[in-house]
Amino acid sequence: MRRICLISIVLLIVFSTGTVAADASEQETVAAFFGETQNWIAPPFYSFWDRNGGLPIFGYPLAPAKLVHNSEDGHLCATQMFERQRLEYCPTHPEPYRVVPIRIGVEVLLKQGRNWEDLPKGTPTPGCDFFPETGHTLCEPFRSFWYSHGLDLGMGGRAWVESLALFGYPISEPMVETNAEGATVLTQWFERARFEYHPDNPPQYRVLLGLLGKELYGSHRTGVASVSGTVYVERIARAFVESGLFWDMVHRPDSGVNISKASLSIRGPIYPPDHPLAGVGDNWFNILVDIRPDSTFASPPDFVPETPDGVMEIRPGVLEGTCNSGGNAAFFPYSSKQFSVTGGQSLENVIFQTDIVCGDFLP
Repeated sequence: MRRICLISIVLLIVFSTGTVAADASEQETVAAFFGETQNWIAPPFYSFWDRNGGLPIFGYPLAPAKLVHNSEDGHLCATQMFERQRLEYCPTHPEPYRVVPIRIGVEVLLKQGRNWEDLPKGTPTPGCDFFPETGHTLCEPFRSFWYSHGLDLGMGGRAWVESLALFGYPISEPMVETNAEGATVLTQWFERARFEYHPDNPPQYRVLLGLLGKELYGSHRTGVASVSGTVYVERIARAFVESGLFWDMVHRPDSGVNISKASLSIRGPIYPPDHPLAGVGDNWFNILVDIRPDSTFASPPDFVPETPDGVMEIRPGVLEGTCNSGGNAAFFPYSSKQFSVTGGQSLENVIFQTDIVCGDFLP
């Protein structure tokens, strides 16, 4: 599994062969990239995904996040589809229920033309749990799996309500079905999952969750893009500082500069204040890309995330060099350019204009 993580909110990362170098001490992983489906899991979904079971419970991301209206209250929310589930984030909901899995088991059954309420009911059985809310039982080989997993609602241990929050009530009795991958297995449907029993697997993999997200959504859609372009330096100037305040900048067309290293920062996402992800899903991505000797730059292939109704930003990165007129060279720090990308495509011929200043400079 090719999985690349971003550490902290503003991480400067160094690319090698599919890895990221970073000092992870006292820092939190807030997003991860999965080469298998060419998508990021970004805030606020990544921490939820990782804390509540990760790949075995939710699967790989199938697409970038998008905006939807919550089916219950109509509020604008963010959602992301995974192989086994779709997660929804609604900032108007109270914690710890702002990120929740949807009732994907009900949705997939309806897509198949089956109403769970019409499925044969169960009866109370020794050694099983009976749920009068839906009229179905929970027995082995699925009962232990249901109780051993659940959402982290801060209750300590594994509370019954946490398992219910993850999987929901059973909405069918166990029955033999053929899944979308062609395997004929003992199957039980739940509000938010489908349990499948694979007796020939090792014990820890005999109960698996069906790929309901993939069956509902289809194949994955690439959610990352490449960005490339050219950097133009508009002027080279010497900054004068008096009493700790920048008070003048004089154009010096004859000033030369010797640069040994230069880079740009590609960062974001940036969301408007009324966006559902504003404050929780922005400013998690920040990479440095080299400016080449011919003044061009290019991001790593298919790595810059697509963002739902948000933008990314190019800003000056690191500049190492000296000015012929004396002092160190530096980028003027306030240059920026915003852009958006569509996953699977390349954004080319981006023009980024900036200044280089010489001498002492206090932004």
